[in-house]
Amino acid sequence: MALNHVANNGNNGKFDQNRQIFTFFVEDMMFGLDVENVLMLGQDVNDIQRLPVEERGFCGVTKFQGTVVPVLDFAHRLGIPSGIDSKSGILEILKQREQDHLEWINALENSIKTGAAFTKATAPNECAFGQWYNQFDTRDETLKELLLAFAEPHNMIHALAEELLNLRDIGKEEEAVERLAHARATTLRRLRGLFNRARDQISSGMRQVLLFVTLDGKTPRYALMIDEINDVINYTPADFQSSRSGAMGLINQIENVIDGIYTRKDQIDCLYFDINKMTDIHEIMKKVS
Repeated sequence: MALNHVANNGNNGKFDQNRQIFTFFVEDMMFGLDVENVLMLGQDVNDIQRLPVEERGFCGVTKFQGTVVPVLDFAHRLGIPSGIDSKSGILEILKQREQDHLEWINALENSIKTGAAFTKATAPNECAFGQWYNQFDTRDETLKELLLAFAEPHNMIHALAEELLNLRDIGKEEEAVERLAHARATTLRRLRGLFNRARDQISSGMRQVLLFVTLDGKTPRYALMIDEINDVINYTPADFQSSRSGAMGLINQIENVIDGIYTRKDQIDCLYFDINKMTDIHEIMKKVS
């Protein structure tokens, strides 16, 4: 299913007037281009034809009304991780941190039964998950709410170590084992359910869309694969700072694609890019041919 968003020619690429900027996110960075350069949004990512062309960020080609259009992964073209890359990394972290707690419980059981020293983290903020949890932030409100629910069962799991080892040390090993079995069936099960729900929420957001860009409002120049559409934002000339002035010169590290930054008190800074600087379409089409 495609969402048509046909360009108009109201701005003509000038920076001396108000602008409507189509914005999207790559993780916490917001990027934008003129609305007039947006031809269409499409969801037919699976229809991309993969080709053995050596070009950074090149995904293959797709068709727009019979015209072959090269497709570029926006983030990879700029040399930065995409939202899909980051989400995949988080999924792997959550998978490993869940496994950590299964091993933690097993190690505690072994210490209770054998009298061996328990060497794993007893404080919830000292384990690998706790350290990650305390610094992680997200704009996904559903995921943020899910993560808040981790605090209670995670704290309860770690509190078991001192409680049950104390029971062992006073000769109540059997009671300690029974309480641990109960914790496995209740608190640990609850914690694992939250890990599953968090992974499901992240996976549900791993969908990319195609942004077809245009110069003339009619024909596609190329398509960009992007992760998270934001909104159309109105900016004034006073909101714009060139990438060639002051500290904004640092933006040139992103392949000189960024023309400048739109900044406003009520918005995240928007990195404005020039679609003509993204790639040499003629060179790519030669490789495709």
